[in-house]
Amino acid sequence: MCNFGYNPMIGFWDQTNMFKNRNFTTLMLIALVGSTFFILVGLSSAYGVGFYAKNEEPFGVPKDVWMSKWWTWWVTPTIDEATPKADGCLIHNMSSIVVLMDTIASGRPHQVCEISSAQGIMIPLWTAFFEDSAPEYNSYTYEQLSKAAREVGDLGAITSLVKVDGKPVAKLDVVSSMRGGSLDYKINSMDNVTEIYSKGFNITIPEDTHFPDQNTGTWRSGAHGWFVFMKPLPPGDHTVNYNVGVTGTGPNDHSSEITYDLKVK
Repeated sequence: MCNFGYNPMIGFWDQTNMFKNRNFTTLMLIALVGSTFFILVGLSSAYGVGFYAKNEEPFGVPKDVWMSKWWTWWVTPTIDEATPKADGCLIHNMSSIVVLMDTIASGRPHQVCEISSAQGIMIPLWTAFFEDSAPEYNSYTYEQLSKAAREVGDLGAITSLVKVDGKPVAKLDVVSSMRGGSLDYKINSMDNVTEIYSKGFNITIPEDTHFPDQNTGTWRSGAHGWFVFMKPLPPGDHTVNYNVGVTGTGPNDHSSEITYDLKVK
């Protein structure tokens, strides 16, 4: 069973004037190169927001383990517990890391939370898990379960933008589909976003889980997803805003935008 966690102006250079003023042209080229450089590196270095690199282990724990820990918790809330309340604080505190709301939330939820300046921040942009609760999946390895989560639950055109204090800091733009039994995958941009396959974990699905139509019990499971791992923010008031848009999946197309006002102590 697959479970979704959802997920300037353009100037036209007048070539007839190209050779009229070479100094002006040179200045324009310098400006364009500078602008391009900013676009390429701005998300990773601007605004004083730090991120954990792809192979870096936040607080000594591999990223796939953080994902597994989060999924193990995220199936347990009831519908009421998993529904964000206006100006509430739906967050999962895992001591050294806090996980913000999954993008499964519909609409434009706004939350207000207090966290520590010693805590990292994990944002699930789009993710799914796949467990072996059905007999036909009993022989699947953990690797196959993670692969199934990717190839069943995480298809489509997926876009996401993360902002901190109004400034873009992370971006995801990928398109994938299954063609002839193989994954056709194009990455347009994946800035400060980590794609993760789990190494496998056990998950317990309670009867009152907020996910519909689940096979309750304890099962072997694999997961896949795109996550943002931010380093601790400095003390003060900060706004974290992120969205997701998923198209090309038919009934599973989805969009949402989430805002957190974080009081960092």
